[in-house]
Amino acid sequence: MTKPWILERNLTELQEELHAAGFRDYTARQIFQWLYQKNNQDPSTWSNINKKDREKLAGLYDWNCGPVLSCQSDDQGTLKLLIGLADGLKIETVLIREKDYYTFCLSTQVGCALACRFCATGTMGLRRNLSAGEIVSQVLTLKKELGDYSGKLNLVFMGMGEPLLNYENLNLALQRIVAADAFNISPRHITVSTVGILENLKKLERDFPQVRIAFSLNAPDDDLRVRLMPISQRESLDSLLAHFRGRKSRQRLTCEYVLLKGVNDSPVQARDLVRLLRGIPAKVNLIPYNENPSLPFQRPDEEAVENFRGELVRRGLTVITRWSKGQSIASACGQLAIINDKH
Repeated sequence: MTKPWILERNLTELQEELHAAGFRDYTARQIFQWLYQKNNQDPSTWSNINKKDREKLAGLYDWNCGPVLSCQSDDQGTLKLLIGLADGLKIETVLIREKDYYTFCLSTQVGCALACRFCATGTMGLRRNLSAGEIVSQVLTLKKELGDYSGKLNLVFMGMGEPLLNYENLNLALQRIVAADAFNISPRHITVSTVGILENLKKLERDFPQVRIAFSLNAPDDDLRVRLMPISQRESLDSLLAHFRGRKSRQRLTCEYVLLKGVNDSPVQARDLVRLLRGIPAKVNLIPYNENPSLPFQRPDEEAVENFRGELVRRGLTVITRWSKGQSIASACGQLAIINDKH
């Protein structure tokens, strides 16, 4: 009989199961401290639990994180891990070294159903949602790569999949990520990137009001966005922008705009983008396209990127140009994909 996976248990569920198994009421909190705060998944080493209880615990659950099948790195300190799942599927997750902190880029689905024209993950189709345990397992695995590091971490749900199409499991994972008994990571250091699934976006803002939203916009008008992002046929841009204009969050919305050569990068389109965002407290992340051999798009040259940025800045928008790290190992924005088990 297969043992249940410990990473699928929240604190309340674990307390109930351990109480029924005869453990003391505080044992579940001790386990959470070892699992998440000390990142130790080996019960035999837990010094504040007696040997008899450790042996009993070892037999109750599967304590392992998903195995790392391969690891690629670049000269900027970016690390891409291929992680195996229990059913034989695989996901990619990325560690990015910044100047004085680290960013974890996390996946929420195996593949993606949205088929955005410029995104490699979309070429996979959707295999399935990740469970809450499979999401938090990525955090534990990436933290192990950092050894004793205890400084600032940013978590961005910008890996494989659309997070808000897996909201139930995203919610369960976020509860553990922000909980004082578990990872204890500030929600202000967490960003969820979404194409805009309005019903679940509202749930996220209600359940985790301090988590930051990055809206994947990528076009200055609805017609072009529909061509680039078919989801726009179902989730209208007008409705999404009206929501962002009306929301009462203190945080500015981040609008992600992938610049595609000759498609959405002209100065006229930059001016259209300014008009589109009027009335929304927003900043724009410009992302010069990270090229994929199987897709027909190209990155604009630096002059075109700067001209587009200049049009936005002159009209009062805050703009950050994000030259993505990890391109040499296909781990930059829009490059994560596993096709026919090749990586």
